Amino acid sequence: MPTKPLDLELRAAHPADEPAVLRLMRASLGWRDEDPNEEFFRWKHHENAFGVSPAWVAVHRGSVVGYRTFLRWRFLDDAGREVRAVRAVDTATDPAYQGQGIFRRLTLRGVAELTLAGDGLVFNTPNDQSRPGYLKMGWSLARRLPVGVLPAGPRSLAPMIASRVPADLWSQVTSAGLDAGEALADGAVAAALLEHAPTTGFRTHRTPEYMAWRTSFAPLQYRLLLASPHDPAEGGLVFRLRRRGDAVEAAVIEQLVPDRRTGMALVRRMLKHTGADYAIGLRTGPSAGLLPLPGQGPLLTTRPLAASPPSPRDWTLTLGDVELF
Repeated sequence: MPTKPLDLELRAAHPADEPAVLRLMRASLGWRDEDPNEEFFRWKHHENAFGVSPAWVAVHRGSVVGYRTFLRWRFLDDAGREVRAVRAVDTATDPAYQGQGIFRRLTLRGVAELTLAGDGLVFNTPNDQSRPGYLKMGWSLARRLPVGVLPAGPRSLAPMIASRVPADLWSQVTSAGLDAGEALADGAVAAALLEHAPTTGFRTHRTPEYMAWRTSFAPLQYRLLLASPHDPAEGGLVFRLRRRGDAVEAAVIEQLVPDRRTGMALVRRMLKHTGADYAIGLRTGPSAGLLPLPGQGPLLTTRPLAASPPSPRDWTLTLGDVELF
């Protein structure tokens, strides 16, 4: 006899649920044994500088058969006020329990409880398959986040244009620059670079603690290229290499520079020292040296919780805000 939705218990996830949640995600999402998915999960949801992720589970006869979590985030608005937010991220449903609305029910349960807790808004960049479901649950399209690119040279144009497939999650190894996680674990280095962080728009609340966490997961191979090897106050660029089809792209995660000239020089140095085919980043945040790629970029969706999302034009995001989670 098939399980009825009323047979399911929906509740907040407990720490004791984690082994069952990881088994569910491994089975439903096809995690490969050789990939550090469990460590990645813990880095996102337990070590996050903005706090531990709230999560909910669906349980049937003592077994976790559905999971939904939201990544905590903090923004600053144009007036410098902090806004608590969450990002809709990991979700999984046991294949034997699909078709019972578990994803929708857990998501709406989370939305209701987060609203009561005072979180301001939820945001994400869902793919074409999941976006319609979010829109039916009250999400709205905010804007397309415009992409900027810079080919390494004429020979890089063909592989860049041909590589219209999703990028690999895990990074390519490079010795260019510094290990960003190690360098930004030094609060003084992070603070010096953050003197060049965006000061207007609706932007991530970048702190030394955030920068240290954001670049600390070793398998992602984040690198830091400084304008001056002796003085981080002169600016720097955080990036990682990832394969996209036959091309290797240098993803510009953060550009923390005093002026466009410095940013452009760093992007060119990065391409030269890494051998990447092209650089890519978002043009809603600092993006010196990156040329517009019209009509391309992820679609940002938002949903109000205890506050209203900002105007679409106010979002000031970098790849560091959206490229991974």
